[in-house]
Amino acid sequence: MKNAKLKIGLIAMTSLGMMWGSATAFAAEKRCTAGGQKVECPTVSAAEAAAASAAFLKEGADMEEGQGGSTYGIAPFDYLTGVGKRADSDTKTFKTHSGYGSDTKGSYKTELWDRVKAPSSDGVKDKSVYDQWTNNWSPKFGETLVAGADPNHGKTYYYSYCIACHGWLMHGDGPSASELDPRPRTLTRGDYMQKKTNLELFTVIKGGGEAVSLSSSMPNWGNVLQDQDIWDIVAFIRAMQDVQPPKSVTEYLNPKSTFKPIKGDVTALNAAKSADFQEAQELIESEMTGRAPGSELVGGGFVAGGNRAAPEQVQLKAVK
Repeated sequence: MKNAKLKIGLIAMTSLGMMWGSATAFAAEKRCTAGGQKVECPTVSAAEAAAASAAFLKEGADMEEGQGGSTYGIAPFDYLTGVGKRADSDTKTFKTHSGYGSDTKGSYKTELWDRVKAPSSDGVKDKSVYDQWTNNWSPKFGETLVAGADPNHGKTYYYSYCIACHGWLMHGDGPSASELDPRPRTLTRGDYMQKKTNLELFTVIKGGGEAVSLSSSMPNWGNVLQDQDIWDIVAFIRAMQDVQPPKSVTEYLNPKSTFKPIKGDVTALNAAKSADFQEAQELIESEMTGRAPGSELVGGGFVAGGNRAAPEQVQLKAVK
């Protein structure tokens, strides 16, 4: 291997998903609920999941060799890995460079790096520097579909914890999807997601699949993420409803969601006053390892730092 570290980085997400999948394959749950009724959960086919996993590994091998292009058709960007590359246009797959690998002219930088802005002189105060990468090479949202939650911050957590299974664009085609039974939900399917309440999404992210009587293949994230982080992820999911695989970088950076806020739904802003939310919280917290009355681990607490903002401090206007 010319660059073993790159290879390791590209398959790290696969390893995460495989740990869950190998231990829980027997817990297959083919059906779930939407709008209070049993429905067939939207997932990619077994063949599509296998193809996505193979494409992800090929992308890693190509990048290590310094090859550009994209397994999924947009030359400067691969939506399975989220990596930008050198390219003259969206469609050309030749004369590109991955930004990795050796080159006689010197070290290449990916197209990603051309997008990174120079930090301001007061970089500590400039919060955009905190997650500069995701805000320069992914959609930047100017409004939110979940009051008190910021989809821009939700992206950073989703990219860190969710893509191994659900895929970069939430289509259920992550590199580990083929290892799971049942396969991860396609979180962009509007006919399904429009019926799922914010509370349902919050509960399954925080408490895991078992919190809603589904497979433990979906782990609980309540010991990793604060409640506000989870609300931000919910806002990001809402911002991607019915968004299809992009055909250009411009299309990728400007997703159009079909989600319409559900009347009376729980949001980050009103959750503290919701009896349903408090009941769900009590149940989840009681089942989570390490939880105890007065414990600092209780997810409802707020930890300042980075880009975190309390619900009432979120600046984005909520779409009504």
